[in-house]
Amino acid sequence: MFATTAVLAAVVAVAAPRVEAAVVALRVESSEAPAPLFDGTVDAQAHAVDGNDGSGAHPCSGSPGATPAPTATSALDDALRSSGISWRGNWNPSFRDFFIDRIGPYASQAPDRYWSLTVNGRFSAGGCLTQLTAGDSVRFFYGPLFDAAPTDPGPGGGAPSGPAGNVGSGDSPTGLSRKALRRTSARAVGFLRLHRGIGVGWARLALALRSDGSPAAAAAELIGEKLKSQLPDGSLDHDVNATALAVLALADDRPQAAHRAVSWLARTQSRDGGFGYRPGVAADIDTTGLAGWALALGQRRGPLLRAAAFIRSAQAPDGGFPASPGSTSNAQSTGLATVALRVAGFGPRRTLSASGNGPLDYLASLARPNGSIAYQPRSAPTPVWTTSQALLGLTAKARLLGLERQRRPRLNTLGRPRLRWRQGL
Repeated sequence: MFATTAVLAAVVAVAAPRVEAAVVALRVESSEAPAPLFDGTVDAQAHAVDGNDGSGAHPCSGSPGATPAPTATSALDDALRSSGISWRGNWNPSFRDFFIDRIGPYASQAPDRYWSLTVNGRFSAGGCLTQLTAGDSVRFFYGPLFDAAPTDPGPGGGAPSGPAGNVGSGDSPTGLSRKALRRTSARAVGFLRLHRGIGVGWARLALALRSDGSPAAAAAELIGEKLKSQLPDGSLDHDVNATALAVLALADDRPQAAHRAVSWLARTQSRDGGFGYRPGVAADIDTTGLAGWALALGQRRGPLLRAAAFIRSAQAPDGGFPASPGSTSNAQSTGLATVALRVAGFGPRRTLSASGNGPLDYLASLARPNGSIAYQPRSAPTPVWTTSQALLGLTAKARLLGLERQRRPRLNTLGRPRLRWRQGL
């Protein structure tokens, strides 16, 4: 029996695929340090990684089911251990990845100091899920998210410049003229006004942000009866989307309830910065975009930047955003993603993909002669709903942040700043 077991083990060992190492360029640096903590090449290996959080070693060689390969975090682990630099990553079993909490003396701290990751110049949300090939360039950066482009992007990397255009002559940073973008937005508004009777709450919200009604009332309509049953923890039945909309709906009449909703969202955020429709569910772009909007309205800058990083890492080459990382872009996800990026302070110039396309390019490419915006190039199943959420992405930051704390806030009875709707934006 023992001999048979040994033979079988030998056969399995022979049949197992050989995992190749990958020599990659790795740079680990902080905005607060005069020189990088590490800057060189690494012979990255696929192996389990112990993030020193007390949970032990975890698989760190790609997505479940994928052929194991070196990853950004396994390369980091190889480099730091050989250099004698300590680090800590908190393992999240739901996402099968680490949230990098500290490298050397630099630890993540609110409101805007976190470790971010780029691979070949593009932001990545998951270091253990991002597989590497020889010649890749990996950068871990400590400081405000998006503040600095990779200094050595490697093949195909670099901060995308794209068709920047001449802003002074009236062109937008995406290469589309501002006149063309205004025309796309105006036609979408006209289309929704013609179809406002269909009863789509998202259309009412998109139009209300352009002075066609009350945004708070439109948000309340989207939530429905659930708005009346906020739980003690601040959520609406642990529904992330409904709770995010509640921040808009409750700010004027029930500012304390809006504050509790924002606090619950901040506590619910996943380690990778994203939000699922319920706590513990895999993060998606639509929910993260909506939650990011609510976090901005509640002035939670740190969680907002992390949500923006998660969204940015999922951008497709066409400039748009998919419903979930790795999927195909669509107008609704792109609209909600762009909302979060706008309110986080990352406008069109800073949201171009590696190919030079931005989310506004993608949305404009889906505009139809009747003013609607299609879901995808050859798909338009719900034109009113799709156009409504796309229009949110075409809405200026000032309008999206109409609901915010005043510069000199009045305090409620609990000593917390009151959320108020600023008219005229």
